[in-house]
Amino acid sequence: MQKASLLVLFAAAFILLSFVFAPFLSLLSLAAVFAILLNRPYEYLTHVFGGWKNFTATLMVVVVLVFFIAPLFFLGWQISQEAQDLYVNLTGNGAQYLLSVQQAIENPIRHIIPGFVFNIHTYVANTLVFISNNLGSFVYQTLFIVFETFLMLLALFFFLRDGRSLMVSFKEVSPFGKGMTSEILNNMYRTIGSVIRGTFFNALIRFALIWIGFYLFNIPNALLWSSIGAIVGAIPGLGTPFAFIPAVIYLYLQSDILSAVGLALFGIAVIILVDNILTSYFFSKGLEVSPLFVLFSILGGVLFFGPLGFILGPLVLSVFFSIVHSYRFVVTE
Repeated sequence: MQKASLLVLFAAAFILLSFVFAPFLSLLSLAAVFAILLNRPYEYLTHVFGGWKNFTATLMVVVVLVFFIAPLFFLGWQISQEAQDLYVNLTGNGAQYLLSVQQAIENPIRHIIPGFVFNIHTYVANTLVFISNNLGSFVYQTLFIVFETFLMLLALFFFLRDGRSLMVSFKEVSPFGKGMTSEILNNMYRTIGSVIRGTFFNALIRFALIWIGFYLFNIPNALLWSSIGAIVGAIPGLGTPFAFIPAVIYLYLQSDILSAVGLALFGIAVIILVDNILTSYFFSKGLEVSPLFVLFSILGGVLFFGPLGFILGPLVLSVFFSIVHSYRFVVTE
């Protein structure tokens, strides 16, 4: 009776605590991801500074703020501006160009489906409005985003400083025992590190390379299209080619054949580097996860969590696979 009462009390407290922490789940998860990614340099610098954890954790937070958060805010503002400018241009001077593209798509298909209509103006307008409202607002949006960023950095500070003691305390009270809990946590650490690095750093490197290619070959609104290309490029085996194909077609329609060929060759080099070499390098450092699951974790994460789902979706996938692997390890023992 005593155990049953304690179990009911624990379940009730856990449910209430879930409701309390639910509004902050995204930012706490993001802080945990940064803590995992920065754990090795944090441990090294803590040793260098003679065990001064407060100073080292503060230094890591400043690094994230200066080299990640601030550039992301600026990038989001630039992307939002380019999306709005592009929308204005396409609905104004670019309307005739859109009409010619629409006719080029409709005419061949109407030989097979006579009543086919492709209203490119509607698709372009809706797409650009969505990009402007969501992609830009993800990194540049009023005081609420600033407040959440502050809370995320505060959580990151405590995760870095007290992470090891928190894990020790968790092992002490874990119902799975210290051995299995350690196995689960170790697998989670390796898998989260590899999947998040593979997802995030691949997207970052892909974005930089696509932007360089678009900028060098004079693609209009290069920053906007390269950010879209980096997101679309997350689709395993297909994404990066489809990020370059529209740009190559655009240059070809502009009768700039030399630039079209040059951008196509540049795109092939990016595909070889990012989709093959770097992807294998990052994902080989943790548990083996199929790119198909990574794809759906990104898409599902974005639908469920919003823009942060690009990171949180693979995070949930990592936790699941690490628990499954640990369970299989314990059963076989």
